[in-house]
Amino acid sequence: MRYSKGNGVTSEDKASITPNIALALTQVLSENGIAPARMLARFGLAVSDLEDPSFRLSHRQTGGMIAHAISLLPALPLGLLVGGKQTVSSLGMVGFAMMTSATFGEAIAHCLKYHKEGGTMVDIDFTATEQECTAVFSNPGDSAITAFLVEEVTAHLMNIGQAMLGTRALMQRMEFQYPAPPYAAHYRQLFNCPMQFSAPRNCIVVDAALFAIPLATHNPLAQRQALEHLQRMAMRNPDTPDLIESIESAFRRNWASPPNMAEIAGSLNLTERTLRRHLDQCGMSFQQIRAQMQERRARNLLETRQLTQSEIAEQLGFTDVRSFRRAFKAWTGETPGDYRSNHSSSNYQ
Repeated sequence: MRYSKGNGVTSEDKASITPNIALALTQVLSENGIAPARMLARFGLAVSDLEDPSFRLSHRQTGGMIAHAISLLPALPLGLLVGGKQTVSSLGMVGFAMMTSATFGEAIAHCLKYHKEGGTMVDIDFTATEQECTAVFSNPGDSAITAFLVEEVTAHLMNIGQAMLGTRALMQRMEFQYPAPPYAAHYRQLFNCPMQFSAPRNCIVVDAALFAIPLATHNPLAQRQALEHLQRMAMRNPDTPDLIESIESAFRRNWASPPNMAEIAGSLNLTERTLRRHLDQCGMSFQQIRAQMQERRARNLLETRQLTQSEIAEQLGFTDVRSFRRAFKAWTGETPGDYRSNHSSSNYQ
């Protein structure tokens, strides 16, 4: 983990990536006899973290997972397999905005604008003429995983195009900066178009006429709702360090008996002293993170669940209900009872 002195984290350590690629990667590993839990444990994570809609990974974490998976399965077209696991719906709200678009071109425009919210790790430069449209992919991170990322995004886009346009041929031609891999035949079988390896760029070229095709799933109201949600997602604070996300995940996995600092340090392959130093550089303490997690969870349970205060205290790892009440009053300025009266979801039914 690389933390800059005094003012937080590097861009590589910010938890900003929706874990779609990582989740599909665990599926491919499992299908090839490798337990995903063992790989994720190297990064202090569990499969349940990747299935949490609010969870985000950093470039460092995701890139590390990809590199490790490549070392475990070097002979497989890993990026193509991971991309092949993903569909329009894998993009979540981005995919919903695409499916409710009026035309395929409009869908791609939304994809280009919000693809990072859908978990894509490459940068995309898009140009169009009357005859053809070109998407150029670049990886600003670790060059060792560039081929994987290009494989993943092109296979995923292939799935999206085929789903939206039926059986129409999508790619006119493709270019790849890297040399042809040993499994290049898989490229030709999947994409079925002219392609060039060791080219000046990574790109796909498609017929511009495809972008005018109307989509049967168009729904203007649903699309506006999706786009409003995506705009809020795009404004999400991207500066949360992956270290803090990992610690929060450890708490979420075991609310009733929250892990202590030594246990979390061990799960992250750090010493307790090193973990404390990293947290200091992030401007946070272990106790602050735990308290913030307990507060958010307590608010949620009081708003949405008909649990007693004693049950909530037990779920959050408090030794007794009085300790919970004192902590909640310190967090919010309200007693748990007053908070529930003012904020319970039943008030709005």
